[in-house]
Order: sequence, then C-alpha cells, then structure tokens
Amino acid sequence: MFPENNKILFLNPPHRLSISRRYRCSYYSPNSLLPPHDLLQLAACVRAWNHATVSVVDAIAEKYTEEQTWEVIRKFAPDIIISVTGLEFFGDDMECLERMRKIFPDIPCGIFGFYPTSFAEEVLRNSSVNFVLRCEPEMPLSDYIHAVQRGLPINTITGLAGRGDDGAIFVNGEQRFNELDELPFPDYTLVNLDHYDEALLGKRCAAILATRGCPFSCSYCAPTYGHWTSAKSPKRVVEEMKYLICSGAKSIRFLDDTFTCDRSWVLDVCKEIIRQNVVVPWSCLSRVDTVDQELLVQLRKAGCKRILVGIESYSPRVLEHLNKRITPDMINPQLALIRKAGIQAVGFFMVGGPFETEEDFQKTLDGALTAPLDLIIVGIMIPYAGTQFFEQHREELEFRLFPYKFEYKDSSVLRNAHKRYNRLYLRFYLRPSILCRHFFYLIRHPWYAISMLRGLLL
Repeated sequence: MFPENNKILFLNPPHRLSISRRYRCSYYSPNSLLPPHDLLQLAACVRAWNHATVSVVDAIAEKYTEEQTWEVIRKFAPDIIISVTGLEFFGDDMECLERMRKIFPDIPCGIFGFYPTSFAEEVLRNSSVNFVLRCEPEMPLSDYIHAVQRGLPINTITGLAGRGDDGAIFVNGEQRFNELDELPFPDYTLVNLDHYDEALLGKRCAAILATRGCPFSCSYCAPTYGHWTSAKSPKRVVEEMKYLICSGAKSIRFLDDTFTCDRSWVLDVCKEIIRQNVVVPWSCLSRVDTVDQELLVQLRKAGCKRILVGIESYSPRVLEHLNKRITPDMINPQLALIRKAGIQAVGFFMVGGPFETEEDFQKTLDGALTAPLDLIIVGIMIPYAGTQFFEQHREELEFRLFPYKFEYKDSSVLRNAHKRYNRLYLRFYLRPSILCRHFFYLIRHPWYAISMLRGLLL
C-alpha cells in the first residue's frame, strides 16, 4: 500500500546512444532531441489527479550513465517508477530495467509503449516488471495508484496488465481517453528545456500532442494509440502553446501522427492562434494528400515554419506495398505548395525493405534529388511486430522479444538497407544547393554542423 502523498519517478532510461523514445517509436537522434512528452504528460496527470509528488528523469538528455541514473533514483526514493520503452531499442531498454530492478527490487515498476501494449503478457512473463500501462497510460496509472492506496484489487482496472493477488497474470482491455481538454498541461519545470531542440530550428523546443490516433492504415506504422482519433479543442491547443511560451519554449513541435488529417480542425486552430496573436515558430507532421494551398497559407500565418511529410518512396510498387495510398506524381507538386507558402518541407523516407529492388531505390533517390525539399530524414524499413508489414514478412524474419532479436534470415537485406540509407543521405545533403541553403545556420552553430556530418558518415 502506498502513502497518500506518494512519490512517482518517470524515467527515460539511459542508453549509450542519443536516442528519442515515444510510445509509438524510437530512433537514433544525434543532431537534435525532442522532450519526453509522454512522461511529462503522465507526471502532470498523476500530480493533478492523485496529488502525487513527481520527478521526471530524462537520462538521455542529461547524458546519465546507469550508475548516475540509479543515484538520482536513490535520492528521490520513489514509491513507483514508470518507464517508457522504445521499439528498435526494446531489448536494450528491458535489459536496463532488469538491472534497475535488481538494485531497487522493492520499488514497483510499470512500463508503457507500443510493444508492452501489444505483448503485455509476454512482457510480464519474461521480466520483473510489475505492471504494464496499455495504450493511453494516463487513466490506468491514476486508477492503479488509487486502488493500491485504498487496498483495492488492481485486476479490474481497464488498460492495465499485471499480476493479481494470487500471482496470476491478467491483461485487461485497452481504453481510449476521449476528453483531451481535461488533461493538465505537461510541466516543463520537471526537465531542463535547454536540452531540447529541433534540427535547424534552435534550442528550447517544447512539444504538444494535440490529437491522438491516426485514421490512415499504412502497413508499416505503429500509430499513437490506434486509428480512432480524438483531438483537443482549438482553444485548448492555443492555451497550451501560450503556457509553453511562458515556460520558456522558443519553438514547438506538434507530435500528432498526422496533424493535418482534419482540415476544418486545423483551420480553426490556425484562426485561434492568429486571433490570440500567439507568436512562436512551430512544426508538424503531415501527408502530401492532406494539404492544399488555402490550408498552407493559414498554417504559415499561424507561425508554422516546417512541415515534415511522410513520403517514404517514389516507387509506385513500394508505396502500394506500404499501403500509403498516394502516387509518386502527387508528391512533388504538393511539396512545391508547401515551399510556395513559405514553409520548410522536410521529407521522411524509408529504404531497404526486403521487397525493395535497386530499381525501386533509384526511383526514390532520383525523386528526392529533384524534390523541393529543405531536409530529409531517412529510416530503414523495419517490420515492427504488431503491424501489417510484419505479418507480410514474418517468414523472412527471426524475431523474439526475450531475449530481444530482430534479424532478417537473409543477412544481405540489412547490408543493402544500410548502403542505401547512406547513399540517400550523402547524395541529398552533399549538394551545393542544400549546403548553401543552411550555410548561415551551420556557421552560427558549428557544433551542429560537426554533429550532422558525423551522423551522415556513421
């Protein structure tokens, strides 16, 4: 049983690499780092709803070793530890948490993320984690704290997986949180905002998740909390932006899977930003088929400086396989509209899938080099367990969660993927037009230029 005023520590676990973790993804991020929004939101909720004393330990941003992280935990002496886990780094994360559990065996530990939600029973059977927060974690954690404080059973809590009083594992159904306006704002005094930035937009970057879920069905994607969407009201979004500015934020990233999926809602958000004269640069994620000239003009007037677009490939065959529901000839005209509106266009690409041929990759390379793009972000096609893409290629993979293993049976697939990854990055960025476009920023921030070059060459 916990004390009435319990202490909860929210952990972004240490790692040897600079990585970003969110519920739906994790990735190597040597040149920039976004704040741990999921943890900050959870901390704000249990402080407001359960009157808990909270601490957020971002071991990645602080560059803590495991030993330094354990020392911070000792000093805070929490009653509960809650950790986020990544996807690509799931094995490393679970091994780290197991080492932590050996040092702090009496502190209950809960985790959340896409894999714990999808494979809660397997996680509980193969680790010393006490419980899993499935899907949207706010209400399950609040209900768990309430139940334990009052000596009530936890095996009836919606969205929770764990062990009952008899030790038997239970996995309860997920629940969605509909009234997003009721969520308290994440508290950025719990972290050092100076640690967070978005590439080429500067330091002190905060984040907002204004909508949850994504209505699109791309086969490779692990959407944030599923395909059913919910949204904060435009007024609430703008109030949160103003709150973040008062907290010291100099820029804002909207983390929504597809910020522009509901056109009328986006226009209302823009109108409210303009009406309240909120001045701050911000960025968001989009698709090429969810923007138009009128919408882009309003986005620009409202302060949008950058739109990150999921392009993935210029090969019709690859786009069809990924169920993107766009065609190559749609891409560049839409990117041109973004640039025409005075907004930076950043393209996400994925290369190296087991079905991608050299001809497919060459189409992507040619498309990227002729596209009106300011920046690109390249990833390797990874079939995440729990996605349609994984099921399509299950027979070609060796996959298990414990001990974690993800490998293609044909080792040449990943070798070719890394070669294409490097080729696309180097061919795109080592062009005079791109270097000139970002010249003055790189001169003012030589640390970033060095970091960026190192990332390209690794």
